[in-house]
Amino acid sequence: MPRIDTAQRIDRKTAILDAAERCFVRSGFHGASMSDICGEAGMSPGNLYRYFPSKEAMIEGLCERDFAEVGEGFSALAQAPDIWTAFEALARFHMIEEPRESCQLWVEIMSEVARNPQIGILRRKIDQFIEAKIRFALETARDRGQTDPGADLDRAVQFLITYADGLMLRRARDVNFDPDPHVVLMFSILRSMLLPPATPATARLKTP
Repeated sequence: MPRIDTAQRIDRKTAILDAAERCFVRSGFHGASMSDICGEAGMSPGNLYRYFPSKEAMIEGLCERDFAEVGEGFSALAQAPDIWTAFEALARFHMIEEPRESCQLWVEIMSEVARNPQIGILRRKIDQFIEAKIRFALETARDRGQTDPGADLDRAVQFLITYADGLMLRRARDVNFDPDPHVVLMFSILRSMLLPPATPATARLKTP
């Protein structure tokens, strides 16, 4: 057997994952067959199975690729002087600028949670990963004095996860949905949860 070096192996795995993503978005997790993915990737079944033995393994590969991208974004966020500005820019990238197909794939994966125990385990891994990254960002902002020191970070994390889930579902199901104002609203609510209240005006209305 010819030796396949690491770079070539990574390139082939990337090609398979890209093909699987297109097939899952187009036909759904169950509708996309392994032969469809082979055809999309331009590979024989024997070659493809050397990299991914099942569709579940491909979903896991897609999620791991997203983990790496999200991790890089949050690492850069930690170095930003203004956590709020950097956090909102990161959220806008993932919720607005990324293709709608990414949201469709996410919904397709989530729909499998109740039916497929392997995907259910992956979903819990995703939730834990995202929750830890958001908590890290908010803790960094708190440590820098950019939030109210007494703010409830747990409540804020759960709000963000729930709101983002709903927003991505809307994007996936409605081609005309505009996520921009909803991301603005999300951060407006988040600021009201985490920033200290405004100092009241000292001037008082005179009694007539």
